[in-house]
Amino acid sequence: MQVILTKNVDKLGKRGDVRDVKFGYYNNYLAPNGLAFVATPARLKWAEGLQAKAVKAKEEVAKQAEQYKKTLEDVTLTFEEKTTDKDTLYGSIGEKELIAALEDQAKISLDKKQIVMEEPIKTVGSHTVSVQLTDDVTVDISVEVKGNEE
Repeated sequence: MQVILTKNVDKLGKRGDVRDVKFGYYNNYLAPNGLAFVATPARLKWAEGLQAKAVKAKEEVAKQAEQYKKTLEDVTLTFEEKTTDKDTLYGSIGEKELIAALEDQAKISLDKKQIVMEEPIKTVGSHTVSVQLTDDVTVDISVEVKGNEE
């Protein structure tokens, strides 16, 4: 059965996409949660309009991501944290702290999901953190952590 998604659905598609799904999936999950409706000729025209708007919006986001990339390439975030005698931090620097520093220093607001870190920063020194602005645009930023033994 063909349906049109009204919202983004993980592993299925984005808003306005036309997908073939099983009747039970539509009837038991998509329809009750307001995630899709049955595709009719009029609704298919509506979906085409949505997809055209989505293409324009994606182009604008790509332009903004390129501007952010140019700004972020020159940014070095500096943190001064309390450390032990072995140059390890008492706490750690994670996505939350990086986002706050980016907003403060570079005037760029990002989402926590855009910061790509395997684990929080727990040592003094230079670190590189990836920021995924869009699916296609990723930039590495420099993070300097200075120790402050107390």
